[in-house]
Amino acid sequence: MIAVRRTYLPKPGVSGRLAMLIKEAGAAMEAAGFRKPIIYRGWHGSHGMLQTEQIWDSITDYEASRDVVRQTPGITSKFEQIYPLLAETHTTQVFEISE
Repeated sequence: MIAVRRTYLPKPGVSGRLAMLIKEAGAAMEAAGFRKPIIYRGWHGSHGMLQTEQIWDSITDYEASRDVVRQTPGITSKFEQIYPLLAETHTTQVFEISE
């Protein structure tokens, strides 16, 4: 299993709107049959920073999902609203879950 973590840094003044849209994007992912991402709000570091974590069975499943996500209007419409709010492109980290 893997955990995919994405970090989002908003432009000043839009962190509340970004948080709302990230939450809506997670609900859209769940409605499309994916696991709903967990949303973390940063308490230190960059102001307004958000991080999501989504669990996948394998890197192969995650990579295959990218095409499906890009073809799902309920998801892409949220990210079209999210990207203009970001101070910089989000970062993605992939971690193998070891037990």
